[in-house]
Amino acid sequence: MTPSWLVAHASYIDSSRTFATDQLTFNAGSIADAALLKIPMISPGVYEDSTPLTVEITVANDVSIGQGTDSDIKYGVSDGFRFIGFEAPDQLNYKSWSPCFRIGGVSNSDSTFTETQRGPPFTPTISDSFYPGQFVFTIKLDESWGSCYTAHDGGFVNTVDYTNQLQLSSGLTLEVYKSDSRERVGIKYIKVAIKRDA
Repeated sequence: MTPSWLVAHASYIDSSRTFATDQLTFNAGSIADAALLKIPMISPGVYEDSTPLTVEITVANDVSIGQGTDSDIKYGVSDGFRFIGFEAPDQLNYKSWSPCFRIGGVSNSDSTFTETQRGPPFTPTISDSFYPGQFVFTIKLDESWGSCYTAHDGGFVNTVDYTNQLQLSSGLTLEVYKSDSRERVGIKYIKVAIKRDA
């Protein structure tokens, strides 16, 4: 999904954005835990709640923002109410935080996020300190677990469990949030692959 595709197909997109052919940038705003993007992926009624599905989200962010600006961004999926995914903090947090960790909560109707499950953000940590251009988030929906991957330390993986169980019969939406109102992020592309497991 390129920046132009995201702008054209989002069911919700925050007004703080600026748009260029190669990047969709969300700037500081006035609301904490604000939704930046919501992209419908599966319509309600297509799958039963117990359907074995795996979602893989690959995100390319602007490295210059992530390595020098407050940019703690949440990527994940929602059934319209519950949300599960990962937070990718900026490089300034790498001294004590993982480069990606578990986030769960509630996708509110007013386009904000209420966090109910977090981290732990402090483990595992990394030796490398660069901000990666790409993150890969994998979520096994029917089993409520996932993993995130970055290129740190020759390949960093953080595997997590979720307390939220999404109701697939309600549909599935890709959602992106920021933590504090001052956060910024530059999204170059998002790729989503949804696999029905045997």
